[in-house]
Amino acid sequence: MKQNHDAFFFTNVKYSDAEKPEKVYNSSAKLYVEFDYSDLLINEDVDNLSFQEISKSYENDVCTIIKDGKLLSEVIEELGLRNDEDMKDITPDNLQWLINRNFTGAHVMNVVISDVNPERAKKICDKVIEKVNKKIVEYPFVKSSEIISEGTLPENGYYTISTGRNSIDKKKLVKFGIVGMMIGIILAAAVLFVLYAFTDKIYSEADINDAGLKLTSGIRRKNIDYKRLAGSINLYDAEKVLLVSVDGKTDAKKDAEEISKELKALGSGVKLTGTGSFLDDTDALAKVKEYDSVIYLVKYGKTRLRTLKEAEEILSRSAKSLGVIVR
Repeated sequence: MKQNHDAFFFTNVKYSDAEKPEKVYNSSAKLYVEFDYSDLLINEDVDNLSFQEISKSYENDVCTIIKDGKLLSEVIEELGLRNDEDMKDITPDNLQWLINRNFTGAHVMNVVISDVNPERAKKICDKVIEKVNKKIVEYPFVKSSEIISEGTLPENGYYTISTGRNSIDKKKLVKFGIVGMMIGIILAAAVLFVLYAFTDKIYSEADINDAGLKLTSGIRRKNIDYKRLAGSINLYDAEKVLLVSVDGKTDAKKDAEEISKELKALGSGVKLTGTGSFLDDTDALAKVKEYDSVIYLVKYGKTRLRTLKEAEEILSRSAKSLGVIVR
């Protein structure tokens, strides 16, 4: 990842040819971020929701937090950066020009600090990564964060500065920043696309549609709305419905009991029964012959799509498939 090749504050400093810096040094650190998708909704009201889009949105949020003025002010104060002659007037807005960040994959964020002083570049990099690691876990969409590697101490500088140059070309600086950001976005999007395209887990309504099924009802994975589910099931032309846990990662019997209570409250004549895992419990195969319809219960991000397809292919021979509930 290419970096800004000059510091933002060079224009305020008058150098002689003997003391003018010739190099800019890059110190890099890595942070592992585990995102929490538990508050998301998987329902028919969310169009084209994909793992790629969700992850990209979260990554953008983390990158935005790094540029937070309060966080950068703390970095400046705790490191005493204004005690250095060439940084005596530095502000949080100035400091962010020295920071480059992007995700290299679905979880690893790379943070690079560019400075004319290699030791100072490492100090700033270590402090920024420390602050970000503590800050982002305060937000509900981040489950955990861990520093993989602290800032490196750069030995070689890049982008030699001409001794005849007296001021920084800000337009060129912005250009380099935009190009670097675009390259980071493209690489991250490519990695996420590959992960999403080849995963066999259920993350969206599109995955369920791929199995030739549809959602019985959209629900929260933590706070299931049994009343809403009962209302949806009551609309089907069915009398005896079997709720099947596709792979044992969900409790179909418990959910069936709760939904049945709501069906009774609606005055519905639909009989709903839950059964064990389709994969491990032969009870599901034996019971399905006693019912006219089947609903499949899957776990978001855990149940494999091919397992759902297999269950539907076999059980639909004896009963009508009504749809899927994502837990």
